[in-house]
Amino acid sequence: MLITYGNHKDYEFSAATPVSGVWLLVLEDFLLPGEVVEFQSPRKVRAYSAPFDFLITDQRILLYRRRGVLLKKDTIIAERIEDIKTLNYDEKGIVKKKGVLIIETIGKKMGPIEGKIPDIKAIWQELHKYVKKEEHV
Repeated sequence: MLITYGNHKDYEFSAATPVSGVWLLVLEDFLLPGEVVEFQSPRKVRAYSAPFDFLITDQRILLYRRRGVLLKKDTIIAERIEDIKTLNYDEKGIVKKKGVLIIETIGKKMGPIEGKIPDIKAIWQELHKYVKKEEHV
């Protein structure tokens, strides 16, 4: 399956995958066997000084970027959901506000991930569905 723009009937989505308008689909090569995309941000987010598509699968967080006109180059950053320790959401800016999400995983900080406030809030809320709460003994 190649990345393509537009609505195509030959792609299978899980019931949880929101598909509306023109969406960028991640290459099947980057998904693990049986891995299902549960969420995709409606617009690109900025991370590591570049625009990325933000996806949540049933196993991982994926930041995906394709660049190049003739010679395509893919960049993908993946973190396992079970490794997430904390999620920090903040807003910055006075006139042009934006949402900022910092994801801390075991041994690493991911972020800041920035974008439009509704998009970053949606990512933050969706991630909370998958993050296990630590049990206090």
